[in-house]
Amino acid sequence: MRKPFAIAAALAATLLSAGVGTAHAETVPGCASAKQIGGTGYVKYQGATIASVKQFAGCGKNFAYTWVWDSYAKNHTYRVSNWIAVIDGNEEYPGGDTRSGAKQELWGAGATTLDKCTRAVSSVTVPGGGYVSGWTDLRC
Repeated sequence: MRKPFAIAAALAATLLSAGVGTAHAETVPGCASAKQIGGTGYVKYQGATIASVKQFAGCGKNFAYTWVWDSYAKNHTYRVSNWIAVIDGNEEYPGGDTRSGAKQELWGAGATTLDKCTRAVSSVTVPGGGYVSGWTDLRC
């Protein structure tokens, strides 16, 4: 009966050392009461997930949040941008300021879009100068 436990423990240790299970605090700067709305979206590059994107609501605003995964951040030079996009029918337009930086964790400034259909969008640069994007589900 000890073998399954030993295998599970070894697998967990491997995942944690690979940066897959790394936990990080997600508290909106200046708005600790904000909560995540909707599911988490993912930014993928060459079949691998390189970043997570989430949308938070609180303090009268929506906030975009991006976390670049350890496996990508450790081996690449990159920039990340995020913003809140407003979806109106078939049209999409920025609902909040785009934030950009070379940080592993990036919070958007917040958009006064709680009364609109929104999603958080993130873009991460990739080798060669291009970028890839990911987004959360639509929240109305």
